[in-house]
Amino acid sequence: MSRTVVADAGPLIAFGRVGRLDLLAAVLGEVLVPEAVLAECLTDDSRPGALAIRDAAARGILVHVADPDPACPALALLDDGESAAIRLAIERSVPVLMDEKTGRRVASDLGVRVIGSAGVLLAAKKLGLVDSVAPLLESFARQGYHLSQALIRAVLERARET
Repeated sequence: MSRTVVADAGPLIAFGRVGRLDLLAAVLGEVLVPEAVLAECLTDDSRPGALAIRDAAARGILVHVADPDPACPALALLDDGESAAIRLAIERSVPVLMDEKTGRRVASDLGVRVIGSAGVLLAAKKLGLVDSVAPLLESFARQGYHLSQALIRAVLERARET
């Protein structure tokens, strides 16, 4: 898919909650995590996925990087993490891994290629890293990370799991 990507918090939390952060690096290559995103993910170690994210960062599966140049203003409508992820993706000329709808729209409007968690799952299946995407989508939902029903149906159809 890509060889470097900047990650927003949502996908990290989703994959961390189900214990599959390894899929991000296997599918996308180097996963850069800006300081603001890492801080958002690690504000409370008792939150689902936080310890997995901390461990993945310590092991180099996730690459912690400084936020982009502070001279670049934050993007309106977005939280600090989303803004930092998009600005870093622009700075590095790489895609952004993001699920949040407004953030995806802002990134696209700025010419940044956007990859979502569902796209990672489809690529993982295509690469033979997972046998089926349905169980992971169900795990996301059980762990409180919800994707729209329309997106889930589309992913299952593209994965030929309907």
